[in-house]
Amino acid sequence: PSEPIAPVRDRQLEAVRACLLYPQGLRRSACPSAMSALRKRGLVESRSAPGPGRRVDAWFITPAGLAHLVEIDASKPGARRGFNGRQTVTDEQMA
Repeated sequence: PSEPIAPVRDRQLEAVRACLLYPQGLRRSACPSAMSALRKRGLVESRSAPGPGRRVDAWFITPAGLAHLVEIDASKPGARRGFNGRQTVTDEQMA
């Protein structure tokens, strides 16, 4: 039986979110220890990306990584989500 994946926290959470912010790829030297652990969990992957005059290896968020971020954000109390999983309004703002 498979166990639920524990949510990423702290530095790893920052690293996954950084990959989301850079859709053309996050430089390979960013957060090396966090990225190694995230790659083992299938949340990020390394692949070739366009660079200045040549192609370079970069980190990219995987569909599993995106789903994991949506799940983490959806579990925050008082948050309503839009179609893309981002917080659109809180319960306090609705009142």
